[in-house]
Amino acid sequence: MLTNPRHPWDALHLRGVGRYLVVVDHQWCAPWSVLPHRRSQGVGGKVVFLSNVRFGKRNNDVKSVQSALVAAGFSLPAGVTGIYEGQTRSAYAAWQRSLGLTGSDADGFPGCSSLTRLGRKSGFGVDCRQPGAISTSSVRFSKNSAMPNNEATARGFAEQVCTMTGAPSSWITGVSNHANLLTLMFRESSFNSNAVNLHDVNATGAVQSDGAHFNCSRGYAQVTAVTFAENHEEGTSHLIYDPLANIAAAINYIWHRYGDISRVQQANPNLPPHPY
Repeated sequence: MLTNPRHPWDALHLRGVGRYLVVVDHQWCAPWSVLPHRRSQGVGGKVVFLSNVRFGKRNNDVKSVQSALVAAGFSLPAGVTGIYEGQTRSAYAAWQRSLGLTGSDADGFPGCSSLTRLGRKSGFGVDCRQPGAISTSSVRFSKNSAMPNNEATARGFAEQVCTMTGAPSSWITGVSNHANLLTLMFRESSFNSNAVNLHDVNATGAVQSDGAHFNCSRGYAQVTAVTFAENHEEGTSHLIYDPLANIAAAINYIWHRYGDISRVQQANPNLPPHPY
């Protein structure tokens, strides 16, 4: 079951205001539904996408962040590799601490505010939007036809999605603490791509074409419609039961909320099941 994210944004209800604001790396900004539109300008139009600077990803935006960390005096023993791995996480955590951040705000996983401040120091802009985010009204609820409910089928889809999103293959085989997507998917749906939870706290809203309430958890990874829309992967279907779109939204959600799958108890076979 997926609910609205808490990491790296902590939600606080302001008494007498009647709305939620969120803290991003200790800075106030708009609610989660507005966060995807935050963008800062860089020198010469250079922009780094927050969605590209995730643990395990390999791309030029990671190189830009690594170069900025080195220029700011933080150590990368293996140099600028373009891969967001352990050395980059350690250096980024040091950068966060230099900003006065503590706890989960200084865990080495970039948030919008800390990355924007690094960009200002180094001359690049930051786009905090999820590139593929869609409106909740665009989510569709048609189920899959004749799809086997087994691990091999689920693994095949998960492998495709990891390639698509840039998530490391270890998210399937198991990271250092053995957490992996297949454990999460089995616990959430028993590898049933058409699974829907009709009874948990998310089962609210108007009844949709599949006979379930709007925000019920659905699909392999049991994403809600709101989570699916906010974390939708660009280029995938708007069908919440679609295996590729469903798993991709879950991966993006994990990156946004937890930073890495190793921190998701539901994905860890050595720990009791727990909603994520």
